[in-house]
Amino acid sequence: MRFVGPTLLSAIAMPMIVAAQGAAPAATAAPAPVATAGPNTNTGPVTWADFLTSCQTPGQVALTYSEGPSEATMEMLETLKEAQAKVTFFTNATWLQYMQYAGVTRHAYLDGHLIGMTYRLPSDTSAGHTDNDIKQDIARASRTIQDLIGVYPRYMKIHESNLKDPRLLNLVKSMGYTLVGFNMDEYDYKYNTATTSAQIAEVFNAMFTKQMDAYGRKASYVVAGYDVPTTGAASGLPKVINTIQTHGYDMVRLDGCTNDKTPYKKDPILNNGYVGDAKSFGALEYKHGQKSVNYNPSGNQQNKGALPVGSDGKTTQDTTARSASSRLAAVASVMAVTPALAIAYLL
Repeated sequence: MRFVGPTLLSAIAMPMIVAAQGAAPAATAAPAPVATAGPNTNTGPVTWADFLTSCQTPGQVALTYSEGPSEATMEMLETLKEAQAKVTFFTNATWLQYMQYAGVTRHAYLDGHLIGMTYRLPSDTSAGHTDNDIKQDIARASRTIQDLIGVYPRYMKIHESNLKDPRLLNLVKSMGYTLVGFNMDEYDYKYNTATTSAQIAEVFNAMFTKQMDAYGRKASYVVAGYDVPTTGAASGLPKVINTIQTHGYDMVRLDGCTNDKTPYKKDPILNNGYVGDAKSFGALEYKHGQKSVNYNPSGNQQNKGALPVGSDGKTTQDTTARSASSRLAAVASVMAVTPALAIAYLL
């Protein structure tokens, strides 16, 4: 089953969210890891302090979307292009065997978004697998992403992220990956219709307002969202961006959130250092910030209509859940980046 973790994730994040609202500023809820070009030598047991959950600079918001790519991704990319904003997509390598999803991931990377990795253990448990088995499986997923974008992801989200499998987390940490959590859940899996997706922006509005009322200053946020068509992430994104703009927050990728000039790994399995690219934090092409976008509350919703949704979170008829016009627009966008993949998609 592809998409079963949000309730558990929300329960894990609630102490951090409560801290953002009253007990302590969200900006200090959990220290962000220090970016380094060398290997991660902190190889002790994983704790919640090892998860990246806030940015180093107050006033920053890092939107993150995991479990994709999916039919929702292209709609989000078009919205983000209009807003001139960048986010972090945690790609699930499982879906990259499908040409249309591979093309979308490459499109996202070339558009300047940071690409991380969502990792899911086979059978959702490390039991029955050797340490080397797990490391090789992680490396396989990382290489699949690298084949598309030319670099190995460094930032990782674990499917159903929690501490129930410390062996997996310790292996991930020892390999030099940066584990990512969150201190704001946008609840896009709850507000998952065209009618209710506008409520996602109200989550941001309430958090920003309570933070300012309580402390008189901005905090920083790493926001959990889900890049699947069964959520309201895509249709709610325009209003989310406008709400961020209204409150004077700055949208950043996770490398901007951590002042990390090297947001990719040198090797998918070895903990031997990190590299940047032309769009990494500190590079000439790095972008942050946003501008307001048009918001049409009656616009297309990715999971709108009567098509059934499978247990993997994708429509059972794949991309046909889109209207014909939006599907052609999405294919045209991918075609500009990866012609061969887009042609295969039309066939």
